[in-house]
Amino acid sequence: MQTATISPVDTAAIRSTIGPWTKSAVDRDWDAFLALCTNDVVFMQPDGATIESTAARSWLESYPIIKRFEFDFDQIEGQGDLAYGRGGFRMTVEVDGSPAEVDGKFVDIFRRDAHGEWKYAVVIWNSNTPIGGA
Repeated sequence: MQTATISPVDTAAIRSTIGPWTKSAVDRDWDAFLALCTNDVVFMQPDGATIESTAARSWLESYPIIKRFEFDFDQIEGQGDLAYGRGGFRMTVEVDGSPAEVDGKFVDIFRRDAHGEWKYAVVIWNSNTPIGGA
């Protein structure tokens, strides 16, 4: 038995996380940022350790300052209460007091919670070039 794919309403709901996700990251509002995530969220950062949910807050506090952050989904698909989105991003982060441009790609896995909201469960990203374009 095959489950129906997620609806256009669900796809739109996932797409609507872009604004709150990027705003909370730039504002360093980690409460708002983590409210978009499941309680067991996992961050799989480039060139670094996997960050489990219990370590997320302290890891976010030490994350480089994000000056600009833009992303969009190229694809969103799913079934039932699971979905994934993939796409590209661009951001400007502060590294050693200087701005660095980061251009990359991502895959996010979403889980629908008991209230019907889509939450980030796994966040995976990497840059197309090393930070600063070196």
